[in-house]
Amino acid sequence: MKTNLPFLALLAFTTANAQLTISPNPTNINSGLVTITYGANADWSIFNANSDPNLYLYTGLDTDGVASTWEYSDTWNNLATLVPLTWNTVANAYVANVNIGTKNYSSLTLPNGTQVYDWFFIIRNAAGNSQSATLKATNYGFTAGPTLSKNQFYTSNIDFSITNGKMNTSVQGKSQLEIYALDGKKISETDFENNSNSFEIPVNLNQKGVFLAKLKSAGTSKTIKFIN
Repeated sequence: MKTNLPFLALLAFTTANAQLTISPNPTNINSGLVTITYGANADWSIFNANSDPNLYLYTGLDTDGVASTWEYSDTWNNLATLVPLTWNTVANAYVANVNIGTKNYSSLTLPNGTQVYDWFFIIRNAAGNSQSATLKATNYGFTAGPTLSKNQFYTSNIDFSITNGKMNTSVQGKSQLEIYALDGKKISETDFENNSNSFEIPVNLNQKGVFLAKLKSAGTSKTIKFIN
């Protein structure tokens, strides 16, 4: 169900001293746990927290390219659906942790392959009578991309690994290895057939960083993260 962009106007820019960060940066729908930090240097230009130790993030996703409506969003009047943004004495700031891709949005979860154009959030208090403008995550390092199935990391017994630029597997028969960037962009695709107990092929990547490898065989698949 589409939700109209709520309440205050969209904050379409950031300032050098806004003191809101998203980590890792860049981040996207497939990054796993994401950390949002606000007010590290006592800069409350986005939202005046008034020393309230318990704030919340109301979040929404644009999956059709129209920023004025969200296809997935939290329920404003149900704090249980919001993301806690609480004061952290070590960080000396408000900190929230959320997995954007696996989060429930008003009891809805994202289907595999959903294209996410942007992630939006609003900082608010528990009563809901004070909130920030709508914050656009692409202004803070979020990048667009399709979701990869959150179940692919857990449901398959396909055994493979990637180390030192090589993929190793004991999976036999015809298989396909796909390499993705973290934003969901496919980098390469390799078909192979293994008739032995151990098989190895090179993974040729020109860039360094963290990537996703998806091995498909006999109608099942498994996805792992690896560092190149």
